[in-house]
Amino acid sequence: MPVAEVTTTDLRKTRYQVESKDDIRKTRDGYKIETADGDVLRFSEEDVESISVVEE
Repeated sequence: MPVAEVTTTDLRKTRYQVESKDDIRKTRDGYKIETADGDVLRFSEEDVESISVVEE
C-alpha cells in the first residue's frame, strides 16, 4: 500500500497510509491528504518542505 511521507520545514517526517497517489492534492491553501482510514489532513504550503509517495 502506498505511504505518503510528509517532511515539514522543521525537518520532521511523518508517514500516512493512502489508497493511491491521487489522495494527495495541491489546493489553493496548501496540501490535502486523504488517508486510507478516511481522515483528511491539511497542511499549509509554508509548513511543507516535501511530500513523497513510497510503496510499502
